[in-house]
Amino acid sequence: MIKPLEDKLIMCEYKGMKRKELEEFADRMRVDRNSFLTQVHTLETELYFCNRNKRVGEVVDERTKVETQ
Repeated sequence: MIKPLEDKLIMCEYKGMKRKELEEFADRMRVDRNSFLTQVHTLETELYFCNRNKRVGEVVDERTKVETQ
């Protein structure tokens, strides 16, 4: 009953599904959602540190310019 259209998109005709099939589908959706949220958190963390390191580099460059003048 679960028809994957692509790797990341799941199509489902739930009206004809039995209780057990619905529970399996719901479990799969929860796993997919939690995996997605974990990926989002990881990307946000990487972005934070990337921006922080860039700002630290800019501050160091500014201090180096001031000290050499």
